[in-house]
Amino acid sequence: MRFRRRQTRLHLIWTSIKFVLKALFVIGLFVAVFSYAMFQGEFVSWFLFYSMATLVILMLLYSIIPLGSFEVTRNTGEGVKPSGSEMKAEVTIRRKWPFPFLYLTVEDEMEEGLRKQMPPHASKMIFYPTIKKELQFTYVIPELKRGKYKLFGVHLSTSDMFGLFKKRKFVPIESDLLVYPQYHEIERWTAYEKHESETMMASQDFVEDMTSIAGAREYVPGDKLTSIDWKVTARANKLMTKEFEEYIGQNFLVVLNNHVPDDLFSSMDAYEKGVELVTSIIMYANKKHLQVGLWTMGKERKLFHLDKGEDHQKNMVTHLSQIQPDLEGKFATKLYETEEQIPSGATLIIVSVELTDEMLHRVKILVSRRIQVYFALMNKGNETDLWERKRFEELRRIGAEAYLLSGGNLDENVTSYEGG
Repeated sequence: MRFRRRQTRLHLIWTSIKFVLKALFVIGLFVAVFSYAMFQGEFVSWFLFYSMATLVILMLLYSIIPLGSFEVTRNTGEGVKPSGSEMKAEVTIRRKWPFPFLYLTVEDEMEEGLRKQMPPHASKMIFYPTIKKELQFTYVIPELKRGKYKLFGVHLSTSDMFGLFKKRKFVPIESDLLVYPQYHEIERWTAYEKHESETMMASQDFVEDMTSIAGAREYVPGDKLTSIDWKVTARANKLMTKEFEEYIGQNFLVVLNNHVPDDLFSSMDAYEKGVELVTSIIMYANKKHLQVGLWTMGKERKLFHLDKGEDHQKNMVTHLSQIQPDLEGKFATKLYETEEQIPSGATLIIVSVELTDEMLHRVKILVSRRIQVYFALMNKGNETDLWERKRFEELRRIGAEAYLLSGGNLDENVTSYEGG
């Protein structure tokens, strides 16, 4: 702390010395031109002197007059936006009296992670001499990436025509921007029907697979055809629809493997799709008033226990907005240390970009404890290997529901496992 104060004091002293040296240079230049005019005594020399005198007086006045009082505002719309959306920021500068600047540079200061998402110098504008008291400019970040960012304030700077006397001012306008993961509206929470080959998968209602049938009623227009109970229909000689138990009471615990095997684009993209999938499930669960929990495990772990409601949803989505993949840590170890906290009767949904022997072993143990496990493996394209494919097939043999997903939408982008 003492060292920082000393640095600040030295900086102020050096700034004062530079100001005095610049002032002496201008005065010396003025005296030199005056002496030249006195000795020459011609029209040209006196014209040069008066011209120089005018510039010197303006420069001295410029060095004395303060930059002035500015009121700066920034409008970015809502402070929460979805990933992939556009952010349009409008910066407005109001001044109480027209300071005679030759130019005014305005730059919006923000986190480096946010700045990298826009073209170079997009948040910077130069205004040239004007009598307007209100100045305004707009910049755009075309495609926001998931994360939480901070905008600090606006830098104002100007100088005289020779750049000798510079004036700077920082107007703090702190604001936070939360970019939550892109999610997909799930019309039908889909799972996959395994064909005889155990490789081809087709869409089927996921919620209906995970809830028990309470009875049957007569079909009414608008009911889904997948809900028709054909056995009861045959007996009653009319279309009958399955009735399912209420969603309330269903418990879903989503576990995100935050470890990625490498930093290749395919792995990182698959990880982002996994975050989208988890967010989609949370949003769907909130809409249907389901109890849902979230565990994220990598180098560190974060546990959101089973609950429901807007605050619970907001906390989980905020966490997913800021989470970053880990190249270190063991997911299987973290799961082993925490699996005793899995609530009784909860359905476990694991979302991961990898499937290791240790993970397969832990799933075997969970299934042996009669825990219903759904394993969503995010497809890395050609990066998947033969051993991972064998582990994937082993998941199905031990009784876990295993799906390969190429996107963050449960209703679309279903693929067969063709890694190798």
